[in-house]
Amino acid sequence: MTEIIFLIATVLSALATIFLAIWGFRKYKLSKKIRDEQKSDETIIVSKFIRANLEVPDHDKCVIKCTIFNKSKRKAYISKVNVYGKSNVKDKDLLNVAWSNKINDFGEPIDSDELIGIVDKEELYIRQDTGEEIDFCRIEIFHSFSSTPITTFFDSYSNG
Repeated sequence: MTEIIFLIATVLSALATIFLAIWGFRKYKLSKKIRDEQKSDETIIVSKFIRANLEVPDHDKCVIKCTIFNKSKRKAYISKVNVYGKSNVKDKDLLNVAWSNKINDFGEPIDSDELIGIVDKEELYIRQDTGEEIDFCRIEIFHSFSSTPITTFFDSYSNG
């Protein structure tokens, strides 16, 4: 009789383990599906870069801006901005720039090179540190939704 009770307990324990494993696997699959759905709507859109139209004309040519739109329900972050000059060669033609979502009247970024949080939309201002005109450049915007940066261009001749 004791052997039968022990056998029944062993079988019930094995069934409970199998049931818990199946339940855990289904829970994992459901959470993965929810996470993938949340990730699928993580979209950042960058408008065309244009001159910042500052009131001080001498400073206008070294500052460009764009609007960045976050189409996700989650907050996005801009963590880094690289700007490359005319030769477009990575690391060799990296321009020294400051970037921010706020500038003063002279186009100097306020709180430059810090994270920019984007809920709906934010302006991104880029100013060449030397104060020289930006006429053509490739811009890489690193953000929290992807390890691959958004790459765009500014060409003053095509912008009018």
